[in-house]
Amino acid sequence: MNEPITLVILVHNEADVIERVIRDFMDKVINKIPDSEFIVAEDGSTDGTKEILARLVEEYPSLKWVEGKERLGYVRAYKRAMSLAKNKLILFCDSGGKHDPNDFWKMYPLMNKYDMVIGYKVKRRDPFYRIIITKMFNFLINTYFGVSFRDIDCPLRLIKKSAYDNIAKDEWLEKFLVNYELVIRMVYAGYRVTEVPVIHFNRESGSSRGLPLNKIPRVILSTISIMPKIKKKI
Repeated sequence: MNEPITLVILVHNEADVIERVIRDFMDKVINKIPDSEFIVAEDGSTDGTKEILARLVEEYPSLKWVEGKERLGYVRAYKRAMSLAKNKLILFCDSGGKHDPNDFWKMYPLMNKYDMVIGYKVKRRDPFYRIIITKMFNFLINTYFGVSFRDIDCPLRLIKKSAYDNIAKDEWLEKFLVNYELVIRMVYAGYRVTEVPVIHFNRESGSSRGLPLNKIPRVILSTISIMPKIKKKI
């Protein structure tokens, strides 16, 4: 397989790690597949992230920086960034440096058979409470929606753009855990989705940008309340 890809990451206040993450994905993925591109959707950063990106886009012709003048929020930034992809395959990942770019090569060959391949973290390097919450979350989602995934909200995933574009036409209901809603919608629409084991690293600096500890109770309540609405709609 030699299909070019578009790598999309969302970035908000990741000055401590973003340069390493970009260089790592460039060296191990993007530069190895001709005509691939790297889209960094920056969402209103205020910590020096913008200055780092401005320097890196001068160095890498395949790197595209989509600057956020103001904070859009995760779902709007996600959909905007994904819509800009020019290639038929989109690799999505978070920007915190917790995933190994080499795991892409486990996913890539499977795209001949599947519409999306998502990672499931082995030896997850997270605080104990996050590991327990994730296990409970996956059990809840699997039971309620009648699916079977080990790590349904894992951000590292490779997806066919045609499948994503079809699903993205609908209004998504989740405000936080959008990756799991995308999987559920794809499965119910008849798309083929599978998982592969991926490496997980400790976050190098600071707390989670996507789901800090103080937001977890609100996210749990929101997700439980939205689940019936998602199931009814799909």
